[in-house]
Amino acid sequence: MRDEEIAELVERIHQELDEIHRVLARMNEGWERARRSNDDYYLDGVALNLHGFYSGMERIFTQIAETIDATCRVERAGISSCYNK
Repeated sequence: MRDEEIAELVERIHQELDEIHRVLARMNEGWERARRSNDDYYLDGVALNLHGFYSGMERIFTQIAETIDATCRVERAGISSCYNK
């Protein structure tokens, strides 16, 4: 693995982490609003943001796997072609 590839990976991870922090802030705000107002609709937003958090983490792990092994392409179904070698 070349230094440029690692530097690109680190940059992509930092960008993804920035987005994850925004998602977490929205989750916290939605949770507080739901708690204060007893309005379950805010919990819908929390659930969507929780999915966004999970998706962001998944993208980070996928990027790491694909960078480490250039022949590896992680599929959306969660089954990686890396394991079928």
